[in-house]
Amino acid sequence: MANIVRPADAWERYATPAATLLRHEEPEWEFRELEYGPGGTWDVVTTRLHVASHLDPLRQRLGSRKASFCSVAPSAAISASGDHLAGAWEGIGRGQHLIVSPGFVAAAFERDMGAETVLKRHFAYQRDTDQTDTIIQNLLGCIAANLRGGNPNGSIFMQTIVLAVVHHVLRLPQPTTDTHLSRGGLSRAQLSVVIDMIDAQLTARPSLVDLASVLNISTRYFCHAFRISTGLSPHQFIIKRRMALARSLIETGNLSLSEVAEASGFKDHSQMSATFRKVLGVPPSHFRHSKTRTN
Repeated sequence: MANIVRPADAWERYATPAATLLRHEEPEWEFRELEYGPGGTWDVVTTRLHVASHLDPLRQRLGSRKASFCSVAPSAAISASGDHLAGAWEGIGRGQHLIVSPGFVAAAFERDMGAETVLKRHFAYQRDTDQTDTIIQNLLGCIAANLRGGNPNGSIFMQTIVLAVVHHVLRLPQPTTDTHLSRGGLSRAQLSVVIDMIDAQLTARPSLVDLASVLNISTRYFCHAFRISTGLSPHQFIIKRRMALARSLIETGNLSLSEVAEASGFKDHSQMSATFRKVLGVPPSHFRHSKTRTN
């Protein structure tokens, strides 16, 4: 979490280091609620999409030490992978942070995350708060509230909120009138059951018969309804989930590419490489090399 909180010996001018109040990690994203010390500085390069919401007012300066401190209202900040962030704060306060991997963004929205796709913004430093601040605060607050209650709604609920956050902070093309959410699709409950089943059986190659049977519908109707609900065939959806898992393992782990292929449901390294080249235009090793360059 170097892009949220640097090691204690890297902080300057603080009475106490930031305390972690809440923490939840999934393979492709992470959430933390922190309580900051009375003051300190940061100087980091983000490696993933970083969406933060300050819950308390404080004083902040951006950039060099020569910049002056300004009062900052509770607000949200967004940064993309590769952004250099530097500044300092004064005052005790809480913040919520959502960190999302590029693989999650690519799998969910078919877009690589870059400077041109992320709606980047600072906290309300010499600007007024707006609707985006409110939306992000409410969405991250839902994650925090669910965690405080023991996460009774589970992974699908949390992932849905993360998708909503990412959708809001990306510069996505305007939807056409020919939307995927037309009549005849699966209900939310049915889609949730199917996605859970797919994720649980990625390495076992879930069959269409099994997926349809769990909903007590025919295979033909299942394929039709699934495409209406997701915009993808079941096969395309499974491939994207495997790619997202593989990309996350490459970016965050030390497995060989052959081990990643096996762990994410591909037949072998060759099949995984061919799929990555076809869908993303780069081999799986590209993301390991990108991680090395960033670090």
